Amino acid sequence: MSYIRKVITNEEKLLSTFRPHWIYFFEGAFWFAGLTVIGFIADYYLYVYFGQHAVTFDIDLKYIHFSEMNTPIPWLFSFAGLAVFWPLFLLYISTEVGLTNQRIIHKRGLIFIEIDQVDLEDIRAEHVVHGWFGWLLGYGKIKLNCRFIEDVILPAIRNPYRLVKASHTARLKHPLIEYGQDEFRANMERIDQQREKSKIISIKEAIKKNFRKAA
Repeated sequence: MSYIRKVITNEEKLLSTFRPHWIYFFEGAFWFAGLTVIGFIADYYLYVYFGQHAVTFDIDLKYIHFSEMNTPIPWLFSFAGLAVFWPLFLLYISTEVGLTNQRIIHKRGLIFIEIDQVDLEDIRAEHVVHGWFGWLLGYGKIKLNCRFIEDVILPAIRNPYRLVKASHTARLKHPLIEYGQDEFRANMERIDQQREKSKIISIKEAIKKNFRKAA
């Protein structure tokens, strides 16, 4: 069950919830697999080119046997990959962003839970941050510029502009927030322009990288 559903008050209405994009899991799995493969390759070539100079040893643990032909090198690389994978995997499965008719809630952690929350009336602006991959795969981080409190950065989620637009719609309907129809429409147009501008910037960056590689 959603953790955010448990913490909202009776006066609030949960409008939508968002989970981190699968890119976090993919990035962690990529590093784990990549470092593991590098470890086995390094172990193989070290044995081929320097095996005759290696010190002979024989270590027999309870379930693992190490020798000059089966060194701990692949294991060390695998543990390094696991150290990269685990935090990203935890972020992917334990993070949640919720939008209510009063605030945005950012929940982090699986056992030791941390909550960031911003009242809708305290949000001054939103900035969607995504690179070329974010534009291509449809994800991005959202930075909330806030009044009186520290700015909040939300993790990369799928279709971040959906959350931004939904927050503006919630502010328009909030009885205590002065937010007129004209300002609402202007902000919706600005969000659409920002999305198109981000696409153009991402395409330009990709073209520049291709030209640099060709040069």
